[in-house]
Amino acid sequence: MFSNKTESDASKPLNDINSADAVPVNNTDRYPPIPLPAPPLRPGSQSKDSGPEQGAHLMETGAAGGEEFVILEQIVVIKNIVFDDQSIRKGFIRKVFGIFLVQLLFTLGVMAFFLYHEPTKYFVQKNAIVVIVAAIINIMVAILIVCSETVRRKHPVNLVCLAIYTVTMSLLLGALSSFMNADVVLLGVGITAILVIGLSVYALQTKVDYTANGAVLVTFSMFFLLLIAAMCWSPYGGYNNLPFSLFGALLGCFYLIYDIQMMIGGNHQYQFDPEEYVFAALSLYVDVIQILIYVLRILEKFN
Repeated sequence: MFSNKTESDASKPLNDINSADAVPVNNTDRYPPIPLPAPPLRPGSQSKDSGPEQGAHLMETGAAGGEEFVILEQIVVIKNIVFDDQSIRKGFIRKVFGIFLVQLLFTLGVMAFFLYHEPTKYFVQKNAIVVIVAAIINIMVAILIVCSETVRRKHPVNLVCLAIYTVTMSLLLGALSSFMNADVVLLGVGITAILVIGLSVYALQTKVDYTANGAVLVTFSMFFLLLIAAMCWSPYGGYNNLPFSLFGALLGCFYLIYDIQMMIGGNHQYQFDPEEYVFAALSLYVDVIQILIYVLRILEKFN
């Protein structure tokens, strides 16, 4: 009652019956195997095999658009969770501030050398070609860092470009300070240091998210550029007048708060990528230099 064998089947040897060709008739005819597709991923679910490699594989094999979106969204969420880890974030902040302090110390040293070393001061004042070459290299390296993601992320190319930018900017500030009174320069550096410390503390403890107002800063920056173009043709003192300098220093202060909040991340809407430590240090450095330049312009008006 448990078998449907025929006489020919019964006469076969036992080895033949147990061979791979002896497939039960019921399993083949009545219950054929049915391949079942893998269940689709749902938002909020994460399989053990999900990750960047599987996401790339699904996009290459033509997976559905909804599944691609879910995979990419999961990758972004995982990346943000990793950066939200306190040890990784603190390491990122230490690295950025370390590079930033080295830049500032080097720039202050170059400014002091140009300010108190008389042969260097006279050489720069009589040879404008030094300032022109430094300005051209500075602009080219800045464009390279900002526009090329590979340059600002690949080590050690990113550090080399940042060092070139810092050296050229230091030369420009040294040349500028060589035409100014030493007491005015020292007072400007002191005021800038106080402003930077105060703004940093404010950016760290305020509940206002300045990163959500990036469009406002861009608008003011465009207005500032138009103001530069207008004041250059103005018969009332050019772009070196007091209102222009006050507006430039104020804009630099807002940008400093914005970049500090971008660096610390947390609950802010936007933040720097963990691999953008060079770009973050460059942003802070440019903000401080902008504040210093316009503070010196303001002090020159009262000197």
